[in-house]
Amino acid sequence: FQVFTNGHFITSEVAAELRRLGNVTPLISVEGTEIISDERRGRGNVLSQTMQGIQNCLDNKVFTGVCTSLCRTNIDDLLTDKWVDRLIEMGVLYTWFHVYRPMGPDACPDLCLTPEQQVRVRKFVVETRARKPIAVIDAYHDGAGKALCPAATGISHHINPWGGIEPCPIIQFASESIYDDPDVPDGQQRTLGEKMVQSEFLSDFRQLAQQTTRGCIVLERPDLLKNLVVKHGSQDTTARQTALSELEKMEVRTSQYHPGQEIPEKSWAYRLVKKFFYNDFGVYDGHDHGATSAPGVLELPTVVVEDEPVSV
Repeated sequence: FQVFTNGHFITSEVAAELRRLGNVTPLISVEGTEIISDERRGRGNVLSQTMQGIQNCLDNKVFTGVCTSLCRTNIDDLLTDKWVDRLIEMGVLYTWFHVYRPMGPDACPDLCLTPEQQVRVRKFVVETRARKPIAVIDAYHDGAGKALCPAATGISHHINPWGGIEPCPIIQFASESIYDDPDVPDGQQRTLGEKMVQSEFLSDFRQLAQQTTRGCIVLERPDLLKNLVVKHGSQDTTARQTALSELEKMEVRTSQYHPGQEIPEKSWAYRLVKKFFYNDFGVYDGHDHGATSAPGVLELPTVVVEDEPVSV
């Protein structure tokens, strides 16, 4: 089980319990420098508490990862060899760079990466995987560099703190729960796997995402996602209960899908793993995303990928 967290509540005692359980890996989010972290989280002393949570995990020998939601204010600080080298020196076993998505009541679309910056992220990940002794997670591309969405393929879904089963961490709507249905006899309760496979909401989400884009449907077509949520009457799983109105305010923008600008893996190990264990599993076959994806809707020009070393 992968736990997404800022690490603030991971004391040494909590880390020791994670170690005892043995099947949990915390993925701790670092959003930038002290100033940027405080701005992103809306309070002070964020980075130091996060770094202490990471250290508590490492001291207790927990399989620990560090992720960053890249945006315009932190990409130059964290998408660098210097930052990756620091994680390696600390003993972090894997890192994950994903792009900022303007969700929530105080979303800031101006922080979203440009198409050129999105391609820059992919290029850095590919280069780093081939050069650095740390696992670099990339959930958004196959071995050939073609974009994909893990929730669209059914590789994974997300369980929120209240037990709701969501398409992914940023789509905070659910129609099913991990908990037993009190109106169903014990012998007829569904397993977690059955709920994920049989859920009409999740099934329709996967089909919609597959038909619309190889990228992130939240970024590219929030309008279609909103219609799906309304159709199923799915529950807003946020504490603030404003997720639907927030989704309605979002605009079409690009994600990891940049047709014609695919950057294949350089590392043979990653190519091999993705070929057999992490790809689109054919779910996009037969779908034309030219008119429905963000690049088509926005009629964007081709992004040029220059063949030059990534910044360090």
